[in-house]
Amino acid sequence: MNKRFVFINAILTFAVSFLVHNIYKWLPSVITTIFPVNESLFEHMKLIFISPIISSVIVYWFFRKKDKIINNYLFGLIVSIIFNIIIFYLVYLPVYYSVGQSMFMTLSIYFITIVMSNYLYYLIIEMKNNHKLNIISFFVIVVIGGILTYFTYNPIKIDFFRDPITKVYGIPK
Repeated sequence: MNKRFVFINAILTFAVSFLVHNIYKWLPSVITTIFPVNESLFEHMKLIFISPIISSVIVYWFFRKKDKIINNYLFGLIVSIIFNIIIFYLVYLPVYYSVGQSMFMTLSIYFITIVMSNYLYYLIIEMKNNHKLNIISFFVIVVIGGILTYFTYNPIKIDFFRDPITKVYGIPK
């Protein structure tokens, strides 16, 4: 594995995010509620969660043949996702609440945090393989995905869960 992974996965994650952002709008169904269903800050957390999973699956197919086994792949994935969510909101929320929303600013912050989290991902997969961490990480991914989907159906009535455009919480009617 080399540092190309960081940039390839970062660019692919960024590109996949545009698709993930709109899947529910294009194909609204119970199945597609795992993707963002509105423009709330919470639903964008689902975008930050799901996009790297999709891009990592795609990148894995390209890198696995050359490198056979990629160490700590799932562990690195979940750590990098959690890191990305935390760093994105630590940077984005103060800017959002002080100057408002700007597409350029949001996308710039998002891309920078994707690159940072993919570098962390790379450092983890370069470490000695830990099979137990990968197994635990798989279940952590499933649990977090379940929690995020639960809150799509049962949003807390705070601004973080409210779509600023439609003023709706959760799935639009």
